Amino acid sequence: MEFFYSLIQDILSFSQDNYFISILAFFFFLICYSAFSLPGLLIFTCMSGYLFGIYYGFIVSILSVTIGSLIFFILSKNFFKYFFIKYYEKYAQNINKFISHSSLEYLIIFRLVPGLPLMAQNITLSLLDIPKFKFLLATFIGFTPIFFTSVIIGSRIKNIQLIKGITGQDLFTWDIVLIISVLILFLILKIKFKKNN
Repeated sequence: MEFFYSLIQDILSFSQDNYFISILAFFFFLICYSAFSLPGLLIFTCMSGYLFGIYYGFIVSILSVTIGSLIFFILSKNFFKYFFIKYYEKYAQNINKFISHSSLEYLIIFRLVPGLPLMAQNITLSLLDIPKFKFLLATFIGFTPIFFTSVIIGSRIKNIQLIKGITGQDLFTWDIVLIISVLILFLILKIKFKKNN
């Protein structure tokens, strides 16, 4: 992780003279990082807020992670189909049958619930028979609340070294938990409404 902090320091120095080029560099860095679904992603979304402010920081974070997750999703789906076809078909059929009527809502809820590592999320989603667009939309919507919060926190930090000390408690404040809970409740009610009609 120290290597990545050093890299961010270099981007910060570079960004003072080459702002938009540094945005592109960080954007592609986050795509690669999330394509491997590595841990510590929220630290880098905080860094994007620190480096580029709320507006650009959020756009860079949400778009790059959504694209990177799609890359992992496609590669993982092909990997499981090729190497574990028997297990893939068994579990995929069961899950797909369960979520068939409200797949987008279930996917957004899955993305909204905090705690599960990105790699575990993407591997689980790769077992599902869902279109790429639906995956992208669910990822974009589901990650928006926590990414927006982490970017805001990053934009308020005065020293990049303080980002290392950010914990889940800093991100999951009572207000963001309340917002996520309301969104999940709304989606659950929507699922129930669909089932009753």
